[in-house]
Amino acid sequence: MKVASVTVSFKPDLPALGRQLASLRPQVDLMLIVNNGGDDESLQVCCQENGATLIDLGRNAGIGFAQNRGIEAAINSGADAVLLMDQDSEPQPEMVALLKQALLANPEAAASGASSVDLRTQRRSFFEFETGGWPGRWAPSGDAPGQTVHAAYLIASGSLLRVKALQAIGLMREDWFIDHVDTEWSLRARSRGWVMLGVADAQLGHRLGDKVTKIWFGRARQVPHHSPQRNYYMFRNALLLLREPFVARHWRRYHLTRLAQLFFFFLAFAPERWLRFRLMMRGLLDGLIGRTGPMP
Repeated sequence: MKVASVTVSFKPDLPALGRQLASLRPQVDLMLIVNNGGDDESLQVCCQENGATLIDLGRNAGIGFAQNRGIEAAINSGADAVLLMDQDSEPQPEMVALLKQALLANPEAAASGASSVDLRTQRRSFFEFETGGWPGRWAPSGDAPGQTVHAAYLIASGSLLRVKALQAIGLMREDWFIDHVDTEWSLRARSRGWVMLGVADAQLGHRLGDKVTKIWFGRARQVPHHSPQRNYYMFRNALLLLREPFVARHWRRYHLTRLAQLFFFFLAFAPERWLRFRLMMRGLLDGLIGRTGPMP
C-alpha cells in the first residue's frame, strides 16, 4: 500500500514541521506540504531539507480546500492511501505502519486514525463510538495492544484515508473553511456503509488549540482553546453539520449539548470573552441560515 502524507501549513513553526517531516520520511512514500499562507521561501527550504514537495496555494483557502488539493496530488502520484496531518503534529515511529495494517485487515474501513496525546498537557484523546444513544468514549491507556474501535468519527490529523473510499464518498467540504470538516466526512462515510477505525497502538503527539487555560471545575483542569475567530467556525459549522440528512437524531442532541457546554466555557474561562460572545452568536446565526465560506 503506497502512502502519501498531506500536511496543511499556515504560518508554521518550521522546527516543529521539520520534526514531523523527519519522523514521516521513513514511514511514507511521498510527503506533500500544502501552504495555506506564510513565508513561502523559508517553507520551501524546510521542504527541500526534508524531502517534501511543496504545493503553494498563495492564499488561505481553508482547510478543506487545502486538504483536497493535497489529496488530488497524492492520488495522481499513485497513492493507495492518504495520511492527513496538522502542521504541529508529531507522528511516533511505526504509526503509519499500524494504520496501514488496520486498513489492510479491514477492507470495509474508509480510514484508520491514531490515538493522540496533547504534547503540552499529556492528556490522551478519546475515540467516540456509536451506542445508538449518547456516544461512548474510549481513551487507550497503553494497555490495549492491537485493539481497534469502530469510531463515530476521526480527527483529520493522524488519519489514514483509503483512496478507494475517497473516490466513493467524495472529498472534504471546501465551503466550511475550517472546523467539523473531518467530522462531516466521517459521518458521511459511515452513512454509506464504511467504517472508521481508531487504532490504539498508533501514536500521535498533537497540540489541540492555540493555548491552554488552567481552570477549576470540580477539579483542576487544563483546557485548550483556539483564537476567538475559530469560535465562529465551531458554532456555525456545528449547526451546518446538524442540517445534514445523514446525521442521526442522537448525534444532533449530542452536538447541541456540546455547543451549550462550549458556550459556557468560553464565556466563563477563556480570554476575550466579549469578542468570543459576538463571534459565537454570529456563527450560530449564520449556521441557522446556512451561510458557508470564510467568515464575513
